[in-house]
Amino acid sequence: MMNNKLYKKLVIAMMITTISAVAAASAADTTASVRPVDLAQADTIQSRAKAEQQEIKAEKAQQKKAAKAEAKAKKAADAVRPVDITPELREELAQKIADDSAKLADKAAAKRAKTQEVDPVIIIGRVPTNGTVDLNLPKTVQMALDYNRDIKNSQYALKKAEYAINQAQAGKKPTVDYNFGAQRSRATDAATYSRAASLMGGANSVSNAFSNGISVNIPLYTGGLVEGQIDVAKLGKTNTQEEILRVEQATKYSAIQGYYALLAYQELQGVYHEAVDNLQGHLDNVQAQYNVGTKARVDVLSSDVSLANAKTTAITADNNVAVAESNLNNILGLPLETKLNLADHQLPFDTYNISLQEATDYAMKYRPEVLQAAIAVQEAERNIDIADAGNKPTVAITGGNDWADNTFPGIDANKRSWKVAAGVTYNFYDGGATKAKVNQAKQDLLVARETEQKTREAVQLEVKQAYLNIRSAAQKVEETQTVVDQARENYRIQNIRYQAGVGINLDVLDAQLSLNEAQVNHIQALYDYNVGIAKLEQVMGVDVESGVIHPSLTATTYRG
Repeated sequence: MMNNKLYKKLVIAMMITTISAVAAASAADTTASVRPVDLAQADTIQSRAKAEQQEIKAEKAQQKKAAKAEAKAKKAADAVRPVDITPELREELAQKIADDSAKLADKAAAKRAKTQEVDPVIIIGRVPTNGTVDLNLPKTVQMALDYNRDIKNSQYALKKAEYAINQAQAGKKPTVDYNFGAQRSRATDAATYSRAASLMGGANSVSNAFSNGISVNIPLYTGGLVEGQIDVAKLGKTNTQEEILRVEQATKYSAIQGYYALLAYQELQGVYHEAVDNLQGHLDNVQAQYNVGTKARVDVLSSDVSLANAKTTAITADNNVAVAESNLNNILGLPLETKLNLADHQLPFDTYNISLQEATDYAMKYRPEVLQAAIAVQEAERNIDIADAGNKPTVAITGGNDWADNTFPGIDANKRSWKVAAGVTYNFYDGGATKAKVNQAKQDLLVARETEQKTREAVQLEVKQAYLNIRSAAQKVEETQTVVDQARENYRIQNIRYQAGVGINLDVLDAQLSLNEAQVNHIQALYDYNVGIAKLEQVMGVDVESGVIHPSLTATTYRG
């Protein structure tokens, strides 16, 4: 029989020869001759096929291994990842939080009712929903100051700073400690221990011991550590007081900005609705003339398009008023649906007399951020002394009285001991830790000084920007007022010309558009001017109970 291996080689060789012949015939469209079989080539091809199969198997094994590793990693991640919050779980959590909050609120209310305390946290709803509140600018400012939660948080921080001073001062006062101990034990008498005693249970005894002790420690000298901590705590209180002023000034600016924003949007609302009325009247006129054949259809169409655009703008103006009113309600802590009646009906344009140098000097003296930066420098200097206290000795007097007895409570006058001692502690070497602390504190001082200069420079820039913005806004107010008068007169003339038949429709529509633009620019200039004054007061650091530029904003007349 033919060798199986040789048979396989012949078959493979024949298959290769046949495939080659078919491919050659397809390419050249001729009949190719059959080449003789090369057994060596067959061995090579077979080896290559086996190698490819091995590579495929290795690749599949690698992919399977990678898939297992990925699944393992995903399983590990799922083990530490929190469970996904389903909508049902979210609803359950929300309800639980609401119920717990309600229980705590009821408990706190019951406690306050017993002690007749007033809740310091103001709850929104000082007026009925859909109620009405009359506002002027001083009242708006005062209501914001009364409500603002940031101010209240700053006041809480001030009380905390006062307690921090008390805590620091406690370091110079005596401390008194009391300790009580109780012990029950069983001991074996070794002197009488024997085999017989062991068989009988041993010569054991149970005893009780009670002790009481009072100790007093009086620090006499701490190397300046406690004194430095007290100074830092006092500076912290001063810093907190300046923070209250800063928050109050920011709140005042926010209230003024909100008041003038609502007033400006109300004025813009009137402008756009006036434009709708004007264009409606013009369309009626054009339609009437078109009906009698004196005007073209294109005039009616263009007028109708302009009216539609004006109505769209008026809708936007109405929405802006509603949003501005809600924003001011939020600033004042009123329900968002509250209707606000402003005493002013148009933005004011009051003159002011202050120079840039005066404004800058005032800011350098009173701006809270400038003073806080200076306080930070002083704190950094005190921290150097605190760190250096580790290089100085400490002196303290200690005393104590102890009692012991085997009966409760352990106070036996005959078993009393006492001691009085004075000691000095000095750390000769701590591995350089104190020196490192001192060097760190010195670097902190340099940082504080750089920050102070940076703050002063930034405040000077803010003051100049606010001052220049007021100047620019004032000029715009004067210019836009002239433009408004001219635009209104131009609109009147163009209307008369069109009705007389000597003007065209486009002139009327352009005149109305120019009038709208002039009025909007004028209102914007007035808003920028008034809000700019409030901004200048804020960057100057003007106290909320006074007003360098607007003394009328003292706001002390309203306490409701």
